[in-house]
Amino acid sequence: MNLPEMPARIARLPRDRRGYPVPWFVHWTKDGRSSPPGEGEPDFRVIAPSKFSTAYVSCMCWICGGPLGRHKIYVVGPMCVVSRTTNEPASHRECAEFAATACPFLTNPRQKRDFKNLPENRYVADGAIDRNPGAVALYETRFVEPFRAGRSFLFRLGPPERIDWYAEGRAATAREVEDSISSGYPLLVREAAKCGQEALAALPQQLADAIMLLPAM
Repeated sequence: MNLPEMPARIARLPRDRRGYPVPWFVHWTKDGRSSPPGEGEPDFRVIAPSKFSTAYVSCMCWICGGPLGRHKIYVVGPMCVVSRTTNEPASHRECAEFAATACPFLTNPRQKRDFKNLPENRYVADGAIDRNPGAVALYETRFVEPFRAGRSFLFRLGPPERIDWYAEGRAATAREVEDSISSGYPLLVREAAKCGQEALAALPQQLADAIMLLPAM
């Protein structure tokens, strides 16, 4: 596979049949049942049981499963930068950078999510926007607050200490991020409307704040 150089943490992960490293959070199955990592087949669409809570409580990298230090990076789409929320725990910077430059979904704007034959009891975050954003941000912040959203939990992100934008596996342009925000904002408005007028009223300022974080022209 034509992959960028793997950091040591990524290189230690189990591989799928293609030789692609399988993130720590991914669910593995064998003969229709859950199996240990490296046995059976990974389903990249499904989060393994307990991985979400373990990552947050034990401060473990969402991608490699190793212990996190002070720097915590959240791999998020532009709509998450607007809303300052995400449904995934933090990662090491080098792991997040590898994901932004190697993940087929994040590097190919035309790739869509595959919902065929998904397990009915899989973990799903309420309010998630199911689209390929075409651009992704590596959002570093020290302040994160979990909160309940319907049947799941989300993370409220504090102000970013650093933010790096990627598109198609490389540094994104301001235009690419703007296009992603323009196409995704109506979907975010729809989700905010479900939460009431207060959430809707907050969106314009949140959008303005996000625009200030775009990459240089």
